[in-house]
Amino acid sequence: MNIIELEKNDNLLIKPQRVNLNFSALINQSLLRSMENNIDPDMEKGKVSKESLNKSRVKNTELIETSLPLMRDIYKMVEGTGFMVVLCDQDGLLLKTIGDKDILKKANKISFVEGADWSEETVGTNAIGTCIKERVPLQVVHDEHYMKICQEWTCSASPIYGRNREMIGVLNVSGPYEKVHPHTLGMVVSIARAVENLLELKEKIRRNELMQSYLEATVNSLTSGIILVSLQGDIIQANKTLLDMIQLGEAELIDQKIEHVFENKLFSDGVSIFGAIKDRDIRLRFKGGKSPIHVLLNSKPVYQGQSQIGSLLIFQEIQKVRQLVNKLTGNRANITFKEIIGENALFIRSINEAIAASNSPSNVLLLGESGTGKDLFAQAIHNESKRRNMPFIAINCGAIPRDLLGSELFGYADGAFTGARKGGSSGKFELADGGTIFLDEIGEMSLDMQVLLLRVLQNREITRVGGHKVLPVNVRIIAATNKNLKEEVQKGNFRHDLYFRLNVLPIKIPSIRERGDDSQLLASHFIDLYSRKIARKIEAVHPSYMEAIKKYNWPGNVRELQNVIERSLNRVTSDILSIDTLPEEILSIYEQNAPHNDSNSTKNMIQKQMLVQVLLDCNYNYSKAAKKLNISRSTLYRWMERFNLK
Repeated sequence: MNIIELEKNDNLLIKPQRVNLNFSALINQSLLRSMENNIDPDMEKGKVSKESLNKSRVKNTELIETSLPLMRDIYKMVEGTGFMVVLCDQDGLLLKTIGDKDILKKANKISFVEGADWSEETVGTNAIGTCIKERVPLQVVHDEHYMKICQEWTCSASPIYGRNREMIGVLNVSGPYEKVHPHTLGMVVSIARAVENLLELKEKIRRNELMQSYLEATVNSLTSGIILVSLQGDIIQANKTLLDMIQLGEAELIDQKIEHVFENKLFSDGVSIFGAIKDRDIRLRFKGGKSPIHVLLNSKPVYQGQSQIGSLLIFQEIQKVRQLVNKLTGNRANITFKEIIGENALFIRSINEAIAASNSPSNVLLLGESGTGKDLFAQAIHNESKRRNMPFIAINCGAIPRDLLGSELFGYADGAFTGARKGGSSGKFELADGGTIFLDEIGEMSLDMQVLLLRVLQNREITRVGGHKVLPVNVRIIAATNKNLKEEVQKGNFRHDLYFRLNVLPIKIPSIRERGDDSQLLASHFIDLYSRKIARKIEAVHPSYMEAIKKYNWPGNVRELQNVIERSLNRVTSDILSIDTLPEEILSIYEQNAPHNDSNSTKNMIQKQMLVQVLLDCNYNYSKAAKKLNISRSTLYRWMERFNLK
C-alpha cells in the first residue's frame, strides 16, 4: 500500500470518489470473520461501558496526554467539514473524540462515543477494529462497513505502536463517506507516527532523568568528596560528601572559581589540577580563615571526544582513609574488660585502676612481668575510652631494629633514604591519629628515639624522618614495660623527663604467682577455649591436673599457661584431661611436692585416682569406662586388680 505523505491541500477531504488503495482483500476477510462471529448487521448502536472507559483512561494516561495536542491539530485542518478525530486503546475502546457539534451528535446516535467498544469482534468490519486485527493502517468506506448504521461514514485508522512494536492504540478520522480522500489516511498515519515519536522521546527523557537521579545518588553515596572543574577553573558540580566535608553550601561552591574557594597554590596555579594527580597529601585551606582539612587528593582529566573539558577532583579525608587502613590491617582493639579473667583481689584492683584510667586523657604506664596481659589491658582501656571508635595501634619497641623504629613510628618523607617509597609513608602516630597508640616494651627504646617521643608528648606533633613539615597528631599513649624504669633512669638508660611524662597513671599488673587460685580459673577458661578450637571433647579434668597447675610458679605467666593448656589438649587421647599430658617441668614440680618422693608411687596414685573417677562417672559400666580411658576391657580388669578395685 502506498501511503501519501501529509501535505497542505485546499481540496483536502472534499473529493467524493473512492480511491482504490487495495484494501479489498483485508476488508473481505474481515466481513467473513464478522459473519462467522454472528454479529448482527442491523444493530442500531455500539456498546458503551463507562467503567471500562475509566480503567482504560487511567492505564493510557500518557497516550492520551501525548496524542491530544496532535489530535487538535488535525481537527483544525478538518474543522467544519463534518469529520471527527478519535483516539482508541489497543482493544478498540474509544478514549477521546474531537469534532464538530453536528458530527458528534450524529456519532452519539450510534454510540460512536467515548467508552464505546469498536472492536471487530463487537461491531464487525470497521476501520478501527479491522486495523487492530490486521495491524496495518486501513481506510473503510461506505458499505464496506459491516453494520448498516456505519455505512454513511468514511473511516481512516492507523495503529500506534509503543516499545518493542507493541500496539498501544489507534488513531482514527471519521466523516461522511462522500468526502473520502486518499490524503486522509496519509494524514492519520503521519500523526500516528508523530505520537509514537513523541512517546519515544518522552521515554528517553524519562530514562535520562532516571539515569541522572541514579548517577546523583551514586555520586552522593561515595565516601570521597568530588568536584568537577571546567578548564576555566569554574566549579561545575560537587557531591554531598564534599559539601559535608568542607562544611559549605552548594550556593557557596557551584559556579565559583576554585581559586576563590581554596587557598592552596595548586588551585591558583590552574595547570596542576588539570593533569593527573595521584594520592597527594595536602592540608585543604579555605579562603576566609576556616580551619584546614587534611585530605588525600586525586585528579583525573575529563574529556569530550579528544578534547579535555575539565578535571575531576577526588578528596578523601586522611583520617577516614587511615581508619579504613587500620580496619583492613587489623589495627583495632578486640578485648574489653569483660573478657579479662580473674578473681584475685590484687588483680581486681588493677582492673579497677585501668577502668578509671580509661576515662582520663592522661598517659598510662602498664607495669608487669612478660606474659601478664599488658596488651589486653591496653586494648580494654582503649575500648572503655571515648576513643573506642578510633584506631588502636600496637607496636613492640623491642621487636623493631633501632635504626628503623623512627620511620616506623613517625613515617618518612619522599626521598628520605634509598629505596624509600615515592611520596613518603605515614608512621604509626599518623595512622593512630584520633585514637590510641600502645608502645609495648618501651624500656627497650633508644635514647635518641626517646627524645623524639618526648616531643610528641609535649607538642602533640611529629615530623617525618627526612622531612621538615610539622604534622599535628591527636593520640593517647599507653606504654608498657617489664623493666623497672626507675632503675633504668638511674642507670642512664631511660630519660627521667620521658619517664615522668609516661608515668602519669601507672598500673601494676600482678603475676600469676601473686594471683592465688586464678591460675586454675584461667586454666579452666583455656581448656574450654582450646577444646572447641581444636575439636577435643573433654568430659572431665583430673584433680591432679589442676593441682599441678596450681603448684607451678608460671615464670611466663598467662602466656605460658595458655601455651601449656593448648599443648595438653593436643596430646590428650581420651575425654579426660590427665596430668600425664603436662610438660615434664610441671610434672617434676608436682612430684617434688607429693607426700612420697617416689615417682613410680606418684604415678600409680595418679593412675588409681583417674581410674576411680572414670568408674564413678560411668556407674561402674566397664565397657564405657574402658572406652573412655581408650584401653581394652582386659587392660581395665588388670588395672582394677592391681589397685584392689574389684
